[in-house]
Amino acid sequence: MNAIKYLVIFGVILAIVGIFLPKEYEVTRELGMQAPEKAIQTHVSNMDNWSKWAVWEETTPPAGIRPGQMQSGVGSGRYFTGNAGSGWFVITEDSTVDGFEYVIYSDSGDKSKANITYTDMGAKIKVRWVIAGSVTKPPVIAPYITLSKGFFVGSTMNQSLKNLKKLVEQEYR
Repeated sequence: MNAIKYLVIFGVILAIVGIFLPKEYEVTRELGMQAPEKAIQTHVSNMDNWSKWAVWEETTPPAGIRPGQMQSGVGSGRYFTGNAGSGWFVITEDSTVDGFEYVIYSDSGDKSKANITYTDMGAKIKVRWVIAGSVTKPPVIAPYITLSKGFFVGSTMNQSLKNLKKLVEQEYR
């Protein structure tokens, strides 16, 4: 009986703490690449090319990502489904020089904004990737999911940027 009582108390404490935790997150990763912006943009803004560098394309079994109707430019995007959930993202702004912005919609109803930008650093181009949003469902667990976004999303972004760097630098040589 005492064990059940302690579990209930622990659950109530977690729920109360969750009320005060942030539901918003922002994850940023950067990496320098020795390739022109246009070469980087070719791989980033064309949805067909994401399969060459994006980490989730390497999962086994494949995450079930299928292309949208357009492969590049504003309005293009990807639909995805996998163990972590499903949804889609759509490019909302596209520039061959500055990068692009996109919005991620999850089937749970959450929405995130993201962008990939380029900064000329002389010998290298700094590629900066930012994903920001909020987790609202399920209400009691959402703040704890938000806390994990930095680790899980960040590690995916890190590996994807490393893959992109290797790809564009090999092609540019």
